[in-house]
Amino acid sequence: MTEIGTVTLAFTTREAQQLSGLSARRLQYWDETAFIRPSVAARLGRGSPRLYSFRDLIQLRIAALLRDHISLQALRRLKEALDLEAPFAEVRYASTSEGETVYLVQPGVPEAVRRPGQIVMTFDVPLDEIRSDLELRITELRRRRGIGRLEKTRGIVSGQLAVAGTRITTAAIGRMLKAGWDEGRILAEYPELAPADIEAVRRLGKKAG
Repeated sequence: MTEIGTVTLAFTTREAQQLSGLSARRLQYWDETAFIRPSVAARLGRGSPRLYSFRDLIQLRIAALLRDHISLQALRRLKEALDLEAPFAEVRYASTSEGETVYLVQPGVPEAVRRPGQIVMTFDVPLDEIRSDLELRITELRRRRGIGRLEKTRGIVSGQLAVAGTRITTAAIGRMLKAGWDEGRILAEYPELAPADIEAVRRLGKKAG
């Protein structure tokens, strides 16, 4: 599992919109009704941004996919399944016509016994594909934001200077450099970084020195 799936990365509401395909209004409603809430930072008032994690984005993509087929009430009953920490294999959700009973069917696990005449609708949710697509989109999004750029963002690591698009502070990288870590070791510790990010921190240190 790559580090892209940890809270080292944080995404604003605008970025969550782009990556999930959901509207800002839908994200706000799901947050306010405690369906899918931003786990990195919740909105606490004007000027306080919502910040979503990679895992949040996976939940949003799954919910957006199923929302067109089943009700929000049924989706809420699937919340525990949406919280699965993988392995990110294909998972199937099935909804019956009787009161929208929803249950999870995993590969290799026998499906629940159905009563005669019970109508079941099944939807395949390719979690592995969703994860891979998100990783590609995030890489492209970060490229547009600027690899090798340092920035301060309200709500992210208390406004400390960090590598653009991440929660990795320049102070953390600076400590590694001072400890004698080479570029390869730093990149192994933080795979979401690029060599240009480390060089930007080096230049900052030279200016400060």
